[in-house]
Amino acid sequence: MIIEKYFLMNNFLLILTIMMKYRGPKEQHARMERKYFIQLIFGLILISLSIPLESYRQSLGDVEIEQPLAPGGEILEPVRIKTNTSSAISYLVIFGGTMVNLYSIRKYNSEYSEIKEKEERPAYIFIGLGILCTVIAIGYCIMVIT
Repeated sequence: MIIEKYFLMNNFLLILTIMMKYRGPKEQHARMERKYFIQLIFGLILISLSIPLESYRQSLGDVEIEQPLAPGGEILEPVRIKTNTSSAISYLVIFGGTMVNLYSIRKYNSEYSEIKEKEERPAYIFIGLGILCTVIAIGYCIMVIT
């Protein structure tokens, strides 16, 4: 009876030790980095969408209205009306893309800190690359918009 309890306790401790060493499936870095880069690219696409939105807004700003024929069949020149449109939607899209990128950077950093004991990866290079790409995209889009 005592010997059986000893073996059961020993097996339990062995299983507990294995569970403590095993921290999830292998190759977590590849999936984690793939998800990070997909989210980062999505954020950069969202930021760069502000440029076509702004060009569309500017095209809506100049409206040309053709006038009906004047008495006597005289053709009048079309009237140009400048409408007041705001570029707030473009800036909102830039803000949304920036939030997506910052969220993905923060999430990648926290996920990497959980599993970095197993394998060392150039995580801070990836984070720096994400920040750099985001800042360049924001700067370029704001430069084009204004």
